[in-house]
Amino acid sequence: MVRVCFFARLLPGTSRAFRLEALERAEFYKQDIEILGDLGFDVTVATCWDEIPRQVDFYFVWWWNWAFLPLAKAGFGRQPCIITGVFDYQMEKANQDYVHRPAWQRWLMRVALENAAANVFLSDYEFRQVTAALKVHNPFYVPLVVDAGIFRPGTGPREEFILSIARMHTGNARRKSFPEIIRAIPLVRARHPQMRFVFAGYRGGDTEYLESLAQRIGVSDCVEFPGAVSREKKIELMQRCRVFLSPSRHEGFGLAILEAMSCGAPVVSSPAGAVPEVLGDTGLQVDGTSPQEIADAVNIYLDSAQFREEMGSRARQRAETVFPYARRKESLEQIIKRTLENA
Repeated sequence: MVRVCFFARLLPGTSRAFRLEALERAEFYKQDIEILGDLGFDVTVATCWDEIPRQVDFYFVWWWNWAFLPLAKAGFGRQPCIITGVFDYQMEKANQDYVHRPAWQRWLMRVALENAAANVFLSDYEFRQVTAALKVHNPFYVPLVVDAGIFRPGTGPREEFILSIARMHTGNARRKSFPEIIRAIPLVRARHPQMRFVFAGYRGGDTEYLESLAQRIGVSDCVEFPGAVSREKKIELMQRCRVFLSPSRHEGFGLAILEAMSCGAPVVSSPAGAVPEVLGDTGLQVDGTSPQEIADAVNIYLDSAQFREEMGSRARQRAETVFPYARRKESLEQIIKRTLENA
């Protein structure tokens, strides 16, 4: 049996059990680990240097910034490394990107791009951006996907709340425009006073600021921060929400948007990064830095049940037909097969 090490560096200083739990919660990691297993490989999961085995046939690595670890373990070529993830070369309205990283980090990422057996980008947007700017060995575009049998519309009516999901560690909630969403709440509730807003996701460094902002503008009574939720709870929220709201300043892909689409939720997002190629014409796109535009789009949905149902149905159809689970599985199978043949 072919042996593979799935590597993603996570949460240094925590226990392995905690890190494995974090892998399980992150759908993009979970998706690729399941695909590798479904393809019949013997999968070893590693989250730090000490856990990376030497006796494997290839490495499957998430993120270029830490790919030097398995590359070093493999002796830069003894066993091939396939690298995937979001690269974030240059964000349009944020500065958490490659071009703003320290020089030594940029160098390590370039080393990974040049020494990987294959570089698998999640969006055509990033594929074109990175390959135009940097030297990339053997690049591919293979998007993330969704299991439409699991992420599916619910059977009950949608309820009076707007859902947003993101890890609220420092900077990420702001990238997801959570402060602008909170500032948009009074504009939504002026027309729909019963509407609630749920911000699900890991309660990191931005949470206190968001709670304080909600209190300052007087919307704390209609805002919830339930923290990290299980996959089952996430799906339930996506099935029940009136609107899924994710007007990000940048997305290298936008998996939560795709998951909400698959659950039949009408989506408000932004034309940032890879969002347009994920959402297509099945949702509303706004300037994520404008509370007024965010509120206007939400109100368009809330004003018309027929429009919500139409857009939710179209979003579900797009998720099923354009981003089926088999698409990434079959593409990765071909890439891995060619990589091993050329090793």
